[in-house]
Formats: sequence, C-alpha cells, structure tokens
Amino acid sequence: MNITEYNKNVWDRYVANKVRWTIPVSKDEIEKAKSGIWNIVLTPTKPVPHNWFPDLNGLKILGLASGGGQQGPVLASSGADVTIFDNSENQLSQDRKLSEEFNLNIKTIQGDMKDLSIFADQSFDLVFNPCSVVFVDNIKPVWEECYRVLKPNGILMTGLINPIIFQLNQDINPFQLLYPQPYSDLNSLPKEKLDELIKMGYVIMTRDFD
Repeated sequence: MNITEYNKNVWDRYVANKVRWTIPVSKDEIEKAKSGIWNIVLTPTKPVPHNWFPDLNGLKILGLASGGGQQGPVLASSGADVTIFDNSENQLSQDRKLSEEFNLNIKTIQGDMKDLSIFADQSFDLVFNPCSVVFVDNIKPVWEECYRVLKPNGILMTGLINPIIFQLNQDINPFQLLYPQPYSDLNSLPKEKLDELIKMGYVIMTRDFD
C-alpha cells in the first residue's frame, strides 16, 4: 500500500468533513496576530511559548505538513515569510484562501515531507512541523531534509506523540481524543484489524523507532 497517497486522500476528505485540524483560523485571529496577539500549537492543546521564536519579522518559515490554514496565516500575519508544504491539496487550499483574502503572501507547495528537494539548501530560518511525522513510514529522511533546508543555527520545532500511547489498549486509547478516529499502528496491528480500519476510511499512522 502507498501510505503517502492513502493519507493524502484521507486528509483531503477530512477538509470536506471539517475535522478540527482542517478548520482555518478566523478573521479575528488574523487581525489580532497583526497586532502581536497570537498563539499557535505544535500539539493539540498547549500553545508554543513565544520566547521559542526569534523575531518573526521577515523570518523565513517552512510550515512542514502544516496545511489547514491554522499556523501559517498566524505566522504570516505576524510578519514572517511563510511557505506551507503539505501532502493534502485540500489542506493547502485553506492556507491559500486566507492568504488571498488577507494579502498574506503565503506560498503553498504540495508534496511528501520526506522529499523537500524543491527547496535549496539553507532556505529557511525555522521549520515548524505540527504533530504529523506519525504519518510517514520512515522518519529519518524527514529529519535529514529538515537539516538540509535549515540555515546554520536554524530552528526545528516539531510536535511528537509520547510512545506510551502505543502501549495502551485500543478501546481506551486517549489518542481518540486528538483525532476523530482511533490510531492504527502498522507495526503492531493484526492484519485483520488494519484491513478493517482501512475499509472504514481511517488515516494510517506508522511508527519508526529505529
């Protein structure tokens, strides 16, 4: 199975279904960001501390797997030069809509986060990667590409899942609180269970601890 293509199609459908991570920020949030009042998240609930960021004015930021019109428009409204790279065209369309409506000049590019070859070496000051690396079958190329496209002393911010989540019973897995479906782990689920989840249209999530 082509995991990248499968997840792209699922996330495209999630936009139509208005899943939480596909709903763009509001006009009010953008206006506040222009005035210096803003918050964005890497994980579901806790905002990223502002002191983690350098001066955003003119900062070149790659929003990696960050489509959905949530973080990108806020960062652009705060003065950053933002590029959003995402596997889902429908997710990218959310950023484009806000960029056009509020003249934010957000660049959007569709692709697999394991391959950032469209970007030159040392292109960005900061890579902002919300919790998404669970959707790739091999995480090593993601980090290698992030390192390549970051400038010297550049910053990588990423959201990760505590591995303890993979040890919990499927029926009470708290990950269901983060997404509107149970997670599926290709490394441990029985084939029958995996096939069942695929038929039901769930996103396929993987792990690679090597």
